[in-house]
Amino acid sequence: MISSTIFGQESYLFSNDKYSGINAAIISPTQTFLNPNPWDVNLIAENVFVQNDYGYISQESILGLRNASIQTASPRKNITGENTPDVFDFYNKNFATYHFSSDLLGPSFSLKTKIKEKGFAFGLFSRLRTQTAAVRVDNYLRFGNQNYQEPEFYELNPVKVNVMNWAEFGFNFATEVFPNSNYQWIIGGNLKYGMGLDAVVVKSAEMELTRTTIVDADGVSKDLISAHNFDIEASYATNYNFNSSKYELKRRGNGAGVDLGLTFVNKDENSEDYISKISFNILDVGFVNFLGENHRFTGQSIQLTENSTFENKKFDTPQKILQTVSQEVYGSPTASFQGNHFTVGLPTSVNLNFSKNVGENRYMNANWIQRVPIFENSLKRSIILHLSYSVEKPVIGYGVSTSLYEYRNLQFGGYFRIGPLIIGSENALPLLFKHKKLHAADLYLALKFYPFWDNDLKRHRRKKCNCD
Repeated sequence: MISSTIFGQESYLFSNDKYSGINAAIISPTQTFLNPNPWDVNLIAENVFVQNDYGYISQESILGLRNASIQTASPRKNITGENTPDVFDFYNKNFATYHFSSDLLGPSFSLKTKIKEKGFAFGLFSRLRTQTAAVRVDNYLRFGNQNYQEPEFYELNPVKVNVMNWAEFGFNFATEVFPNSNYQWIIGGNLKYGMGLDAVVVKSAEMELTRTTIVDADGVSKDLISAHNFDIEASYATNYNFNSSKYELKRRGNGAGVDLGLTFVNKDENSEDYISKISFNILDVGFVNFLGENHRFTGQSIQLTENSTFENKKFDTPQKILQTVSQEVYGSPTASFQGNHFTVGLPTSVNLNFSKNVGENRYMNANWIQRVPIFENSLKRSIILHLSYSVEKPVIGYGVSTSLYEYRNLQFGGYFRIGPLIIGSENALPLLFKHKKLHAADLYLALKFYPFWDNDLKRHRRKKCNCD
């Protein structure tokens, strides 16, 4: 009973670092051109983000989970998150939200060069992305979580679930325009091929859930939950082989996407740095077409609990689940099948960035990320307001940040860059410190090569001087 939308999140804090290079191109395509270094190579970078207000683990931190023994709350046994540590318990709100995303940036590089005396930046990147989330879910499960009896009549809001796992291979480019302007104007973009790996799309219209009580032959009362006037569409494609219990990497879909960026820079005439910078970016305009299975279920009534068709059955594959439901709804295991093709849109968004130089190698940064889904079954990126302060030098960089997630959840983070290693978090406190209700975390790790031992002054001194 979950209504889902899909979010994405990257490390905005590190992306504002002027030495971020190709790692920031996926958020701001012009960043490779602004990189003080002539090249950079990313070996691997991973960002994992978790946020939810459906459930929590009591009195725990992320690092503490390694040695923790987690048990599920049991109100009947008086075991809850309020009175016992290391318990998975529920907030039991009327509406719930969760979000998980994983963004793995694989081998990638960028290079600055000149073509006919005009400067360009080019790059190639590889990326593996997984996203799933739900916003303001009509939380029908809250009744069972608290051992409450479900209401006799309940109007369940429409359901929409999109989940996608896909690989991207992209080409980055950036260059300066309006060379006669007193300011620097830079345009950039990413052209991306998307290879679909796994996807699930579930859509349901509003339906009515009812509870009726019966007494069996032994005199035991049982509650029956049924759905009425339902219209459900379900599509899926996956690389997981349920028969061998192995993941077999194959292309399940093809797609394309584009990112576009425009950056305005107010340069400092007395140095190589800038006074201020404004960047406008449109990200993830595109989609992936999958080859899988589509099913549709419509009917007046179906019994969900105490139904022998569903209970005590082993469902080994998604196909078997859908065929079983089809048999129950239509009397045929294949009647629900609607075809093989479906589309999932990329998480289109707008990223507006402002950066201000507040001292030597010191910067104040602000990001506003707003989702604008435009394609069928589009994934949806998080809405984020992000403020940060950073110190950025060739060998070392560090910063602190605060961000507002979905205009509700305030988070604090930071990052540290030394040589090729970068570590950071947009939500650092749950990583280290025990929380009464642990429900969120974020971690960014990267390993990359770039000439951190070099700088503009050293490169200038090495240039040949044509002095006669």
